[in-house]
Amino acid sequence: MDGYCTGLGCRVRGVTLDCRSYSGCMSADTPHNVGLDQRTIRFGILCNGTALQEWQARCIKNLLALDNVQLALLIIEEPEAQSKGVSLPGRRGSPSDRIAARFYMKYLSHPRAYRQTDLTNILSKVPSIKCEPASDGVLRDADIETIRGYDLDFIIHFGDRDVRGEILNVPRYGIWSFRQGIEGNRPGHPPCFWEIHRGVPITGASLERLTGQADCRIILKKGVLKTISHSYAGNVDSVHFEMAKWAGQMCSRIRTGAFESIEVPASREAISPRTPTNYQMAAFASWMLRDLIAAKLNALFRHEEWNVGVICEPVHIFLKPDVKPRIHWFPRPPRGRFRADPFAIIKGETMYVFLEDYDYRTRKGVISYVEVKDGKAVSQPRVAMDLPVHVSYPCVFEHAGEIYCVPETFKLREISLYKAERFPNQWRKIATLIRDFAGVDPTVFQHDGRWWLTCTSVDEGSNLNLYIWHAPELVGPWTPHAANPVKTDVRSSRPAGTPFMHDSILYRPAQDCSVTYGGRIVVNRVLQLTPMEFKEEPAVVIGPFKESPYPDGIHALSTCGGTVTVIDSKRHVFVWSAFKHLVTRRFARMKMLER
Repeated sequence: MDGYCTGLGCRVRGVTLDCRSYSGCMSADTPHNVGLDQRTIRFGILCNGTALQEWQARCIKNLLALDNVQLALLIIEEPEAQSKGVSLPGRRGSPSDRIAARFYMKYLSHPRAYRQTDLTNILSKVPSIKCEPASDGVLRDADIETIRGYDLDFIIHFGDRDVRGEILNVPRYGIWSFRQGIEGNRPGHPPCFWEIHRGVPITGASLERLTGQADCRIILKKGVLKTISHSYAGNVDSVHFEMAKWAGQMCSRIRTGAFESIEVPASREAISPRTPTNYQMAAFASWMLRDLIAAKLNALFRHEEWNVGVICEPVHIFLKPDVKPRIHWFPRPPRGRFRADPFAIIKGETMYVFLEDYDYRTRKGVISYVEVKDGKAVSQPRVAMDLPVHVSYPCVFEHAGEIYCVPETFKLREISLYKAERFPNQWRKIATLIRDFAGVDPTVFQHDGRWWLTCTSVDEGSNLNLYIWHAPELVGPWTPHAANPVKTDVRSSRPAGTPFMHDSILYRPAQDCSVTYGGRIVVNRVLQLTPMEFKEEPAVVIGPFKESPYPDGIHALSTCGGTVTVIDSKRHVFVWSAFKHLVTRRFARMKMLER
């Protein structure tokens, strides 16, 4: 039985489960993977020894967990002095001028990503060589020839020194190095520090192929994450544990033929090459404390109240900057509830807006619908779909005369297709499109003769990594995109409504959660969308409507019939049931810790 059928009955309010549901294709041994390059990918590691930082160890373990990927060589540098812990390069100044930074990094800041991990049990079984690069980073000819004999696809550089010279061309795909820093800038030191110090809402990172040239960068993978402003350790861990996944993703792209790189000029501007001064550390500590207190107070007293609005104009009006449409807001939700994620279908003279109807008391959402005429709600919300788990984001669409819905059901770890048996409040589950995947905001649409599904993942960061699947038919088989995850960017990954065409160009609305969840919408212009390639660029940003009753955010933009657009927006209010839940949960955690 599929999904949540337990044998106790397959009918839930508004939903009939089909026990013969089709299951989509996800596993590596399914037919769509036949014919892929199955040769063993061989890689090496350039490092200082078998003791690595935790994020580096995770990177290696992620690679070794892949099929037909082999760690073939360990290249151990013999530097004059091995670094321990977190290095603070740059112009140091006098010891007393930098004592606060040194004390904080050594005794107070304990990122898990930087903890030393001994991988002797893994690396001792790997062939190794020792080499001592020259002062300019060039290896000796004999060492280069030895490395060449291992026929490596790539080398991961975890060492302290720069690498230059012929060794860069020995592996098929070069030598890879991780770099932390905001896009377009050299990294600041210590990593992930200056973004917090300067109040920058995003922290950038990249995986690059080394070129040996100061004015050239070859980017294999880049990511933009939300800065965790109230915790330096949290920001370090967030960025580095995300980077630890990227080498494995590149191996998957090599396997599918989707491996590519971007060559960009390197910026000569640095955020800061210096160890922070005592004064800068004092300011840093005070700002982190301020943000921590603000985060705790906001969680207790500022809760989101979302509502839905109807705009009697086509969605492409939002491609014009600073547009101010007339919005017909639904009546305010009852106290302790919100309504969000609108999608709409027109039947006859009535438009039906489907939405998430969330109750803070039960901590659970259902799918409701509202009847709309002339842009205004003419009915109260009525339940269309109520599942045993939280359900939201009702991606509703019409195909071949039938109406379907793909809701978000991440707690079931599946993405499923429902068909309207009796529109608008009787639905039957007819297919499981994606199994064992906690998809967030799954969005289904047709483009260039294929079906496409985009979403993010609870497991990989709900706002961060964009995944794509495609299929020849609506029910499948659904195949993962060759470059999954195709994008890592908190500013424009998570879907925010229906993609749409305008002037023969596909546009994809996405959420910008860099400052706050559902802060604004970025409409991306899709440049390439094929089973092997995906590229998009920001076309326009839609901020919250400050003069409306809901001025604090927007995270859904959907089109209906090409002439009507539905949105949602939020404001912050105090919700007693949410406050009570948070306090109760924290007391429960304290009691568990006391045991």
